[in-house]
Amino acid sequence: MDRRKNTPSKSSPLPVDFTRMVTDVFISNFDGGIKILQEIKSTPANFLAQGNIYSDEILLVVSLTLSGQLSATTVYASCDFDPKASSPSVEDLLGACVDGIGSIFSQLLSHTNRKKLEQVADESLAALDGLPFEWTPVEVERQRIFLRIDRANPNLEKMADDWLRAHDPEMREIEAEEEKETEDLFVTGPKRPPIKH
Repeated sequence: MDRRKNTPSKSSPLPVDFTRMVTDVFISNFDGGIKILQEIKSTPANFLAQGNIYSDEILLVVSLTLSGQLSATTVYASCDFDPKASSPSVEDLLGACVDGIGSIFSQLLSHTNRKKLEQVADESLAALDGLPFEWTPVEVERQRIFLRIDRANPNLEKMADDWLRAHDPEMREIEAEEEKETEDLFVTGPKRPPIKH
């Protein structure tokens, strides 16, 4: 995954429940545009969300993939992160990243603009105006985040990681440790017993 910052830093993947929720939100919010895109390409389209938390940066990546196509439409959101700061929280920063990425996809997947959807279905994004092809700072929910778009397909990277996970037991242990570290960064209090009426 392409980071905005070049500082060497250990990362932890975002929790699976969070990335699944982000994927579901994008599928739900852009359903009309996705249906037209699938009609144009005659192939299923889907979103994939993933990301990492570094010691100085949060990176969220959402990709729109089309079955059988090597390229994807991938939007990256990055923000500065200080794990020792009480504010903004990880949740606040991730919320701003989700909204920033959503603003890019809302430009691309409007179900009322078939011409733009045809351009998205094309292999090149170069013909589209107003997209951040380089890291571009924006203000979202009073947070400064950086957005970028390209045609990288994280599914290919995921396939390589899945193969390694299946064939390298040491990688499973490393990922389990990283996931635990990430979960510890999220504010989650003790579970409350259900309220009885």
